[in-house]
Amino acid sequence: MIIDRYLRHEISVPFLAVSAVLVAIFLTFSLTRFLIDANAGLLHAAEVIQLTFLKSLISLEILLPLSLYLAVMIGLGRLYSDSEIYAMRASGISEMRLLRPIVGFALLLAVLIALFSIFVRPWAYAQSYRIIAQAEASTAVDRIHPGRFYTFGDLGRTVFIKGISNGGTELDEVFIRTRKNGDLQVITASAGRMEFEARSGYHRLTLIDASVYKHVADGPDVFAELGTFSLWIPAAEADPVGYKTKSTSTFDLRDSGSTEDLAEFQWRMSTPLSALLLALLAIPLSRSKPRQGRYARMLGAIVIYTVYFNLLDVSRTWVEMGTSAGIWWVPALLALLVFVFFVPWLRIARKLPRRQGRQS
Repeated sequence: MIIDRYLRHEISVPFLAVSAVLVAIFLTFSLTRFLIDANAGLLHAAEVIQLTFLKSLISLEILLPLSLYLAVMIGLGRLYSDSEIYAMRASGISEMRLLRPIVGFALLLAVLIALFSIFVRPWAYAQSYRIIAQAEASTAVDRIHPGRFYTFGDLGRTVFIKGISNGGTELDEVFIRTRKNGDLQVITASAGRMEFEARSGYHRLTLIDASVYKHVADGPDVFAELGTFSLWIPAAEADPVGYKTKSTSTFDLRDSGSTEDLAEFQWRMSTPLSALLLALLAIPLSRSKPRQGRYARMLGAIVIYTVYFNLLDVSRTWVEMGTSAGIWWVPALLALLVFVFFVPWLRIARKLPRRQGRQS
């Protein structure tokens, strides 16, 4: 029907626009965060792109319900402010009839969000954990930027390389200081050459015109000047990620007895329900008088959304701690709020005195 297509268009256009803006904001935030790690030499450019993409996929289960919520507010708010809703009512189209295309659109999006929560979310988290584990396992040498001091506390080592070229294989002015159990070793060289995977499980660092100074707590100091000096550096492998609740299959979470797994399972199940309830709530919230303005109730709607998802997050924490059995009381409160806003209480209150007067 023409009216259905018209209403879907009024909702889908702002939905796409709001989704694009929210995703762009989240992408910028995530990219900035990962670029800080990349600037410190902890991540490569490809890993930054991959992690940003994965984080964006995970965020869609939150951003899409918000986009739908605001889209319904914007779309219906315009129809109310331009008196189009009142014209439709005058033509015999009831509000319940107007709900059909909006609810259909919301149900379709809720199914999409459910698929993201049940399948995409754990997959994206699993890939993120794998990339981060691989980055942490990579040898420190291939992630060092030139002209900076790097300290590796687990090895007691400080490294400085003035220049790096040729894909990280050619080094200029290398400084390596190692302090462990009272012993001190300082190695300097005018140049160096890195051979990745020179032999199974090891990289080889060859230093040219190297000077080695070593001080031991219970022996004489040693100083040597060498034409070339080679160091074998273990090529660490990524440790197994192990069990992570957020990357665990939804069906495994369902059968788990862990409170943390239960909280994650209920969270995944709640996101499509939240999207549908928020879309329904936006319908009465968008009601306004002619020429009142399409954004008259937007601030209140945003406050409700913020309070709702904060409560949902708090309830999930309570389930993880074992102090609550479930998070469903929060969607139940939202459903009650939807019912309160949908029921025409003022109209009912006005009819009651009339009925009482007739009976008397």
